[in-house]
Amino acid sequence: MTREDLLELATAFRDAAAEDIAGAEAAEQFHAATLRAHARLNQLEAQLFADYEVRVDCKAGCGACCHLAKIDTRAHEVFALADWIRKNFTSAECDAVLERAQAHAAAVAGLTLEQHLRTVRACPLLRDMKCSAHPGRPGVCRIGHSQDVRICERAFQNPDDLAAKSGSHAETKLAMTVASDGSTFAFIEAGFDKTAYDLGSALAEALASPEPQERWLRGEPAFSESAKAKQETPG
Repeated sequence: MTREDLLELATAFRDAAAEDIAGAEAAEQFHAATLRAHARLNQLEAQLFADYEVRVDCKAGCGACCHLAKIDTRAHEVFALADWIRKNFTSAECDAVLERAQAHAAAVAGLTLEQHLRTVRACPLLRDMKCSAHPGRPGVCRIGHSQDVRICERAFQNPDDLAAKSGSHAETKLAMTVASDGSTFAFIEAGFDKTAYDLGSALAEALASPEPQERWLRGEPAFSESAKAKQETPG
């Protein structure tokens, strides 16, 4: 894809999300807008895989990528995911996810960026090596794919090798990242929190209390400082 193609893609996804957001008022309507943005991302993935003849080696139960402790996402995706969990999980299942998410948050809170990148820890939503909230998962999880699961397995077994090659199809991953960013821009332009958050840490706070979502709806930062995604320290 050319630079112009990517810009057109980002703009199309931003405009579609913006149209959805414009008619939303209640939290559930924003969550629905987020899930529709995810659905558009799924459709783009299918189109790109067909266009580039990508052979995806991922399958239910491999789960290696779900052990990457550093998974960054945005507040609107976290709240849509939390809402999906509450609607589809039993009370006991919700409590179990909350407990695992809180354990995750405690484990990664004091890590540096490099330490976090080298950490192998199961996502709080991983059960029997499968995502238990697959339909509600955020964009970053939808973008992830591999043409050879052996590459993922090596990365899982060698977390200190930060230079290991990726198993994803480069053009597809770039296009999907740009498209997902376009949807995020629509929420940011609408006045919502622009911060990138650690998925597990933010999910723990979203499931524990309604206050983060209330702050988010007011246009304030949704989650705590410790839930923010680790970033490079300016040198």
